[in-house]
Amino acid sequence: MKQDIHKSVAQLREASRQTARQLGFLESRYLETGCTHSQCHVLVELDARRRVTVGELATILDQDISSTSRTIRSLTDKGFVQGFADSADGRRRQMVLTPAGKKKVLEINDVADQQARAALELLNPADRDMVVRGMSLYAQALARSHKLAGIDIRPIAPDDDEAMSAVIRQVMSEFGAIGNGMSIGDAEVDGMYEAYQGDQSAYFVAYEGKTLLGGAGFGSLTGSGEDDVCELRKIYLLPAGRGTGLGRKLMNRCLEAAREMGYRRIYLETLDNMCHARHLFEKYGFRRLEAPLGETGHYGCTMWAILDL
Repeated sequence: MKQDIHKSVAQLREASRQTARQLGFLESRYLETGCTHSQCHVLVELDARRRVTVGELATILDQDISSTSRTIRSLTDKGFVQGFADSADGRRRQMVLTPAGKKKVLEINDVADQQARAALELLNPADRDMVVRGMSLYAQALARSHKLAGIDIRPIAPDDDEAMSAVIRQVMSEFGAIGNGMSIGDAEVDGMYEAYQGDQSAYFVAYEGKTLLGGAGFGSLTGSGEDDVCELRKIYLLPAGRGTGLGRKLMNRCLEAAREMGYRRIYLETLDNMCHARHLFEKYGFRRLEAPLGETGHYGCTMWAILDL
């Protein structure tokens, strides 16, 4: 698995370098437009949104405000952009394209369209679709990885107990997983750190700054009679952490740690209506079971599955 990803990384980086060169990113100006690549991005985004503040534009471009401000000033000097005071808040300035700026955007789009069309016309329809889909998926994955870069995943500590308990109760209540036969009633919910200090269990928490987004862990499967099978436990994320790839990162930490502890299989129980969790498990290849394993006491669960480690 690790060898496969290393090979893919090398191949993708090589393709990215070749693409950057062919698109002219190493040049100071974008082809015959007379604008830098940063200026082109700002102009195109302003055209798409009509008017935005420098701060909003910096967020869109995933840049710091100072860099975006410098680009805006250079475009203002060229007569392509001008600012207006916000009618609702005079301290905010809205950036808009001038007529000359709108004309320049048409020129930029025409050059970019011609460049993309010339390349795509050399491919058959199936390969064109593959290229477009692949580029879109890669862009989405990059955006998610940038967001995840600011999230710290670490083993649970005593000071995390109160926040993790709140996350568990919030998520389980959100999905109606309350009452008898649900893990929300487990004694460990109010003492997660102590519950996962054994040498055959672990629990990890994910923080964005000082905000706890969720956690995941595992431990031996009670009543299974088998030493090589563990149970994935309490993998819960607040809405802000879902759909970002954080669930996958937490899962990877759990699976890696479980393997290191000598487990050969990992079992889970959940509810069918917990869609994000269910889709995550399916992507990892968990096999559905017809009945529960062990004696977890969670008879309110409606889905059981297992994965070979």
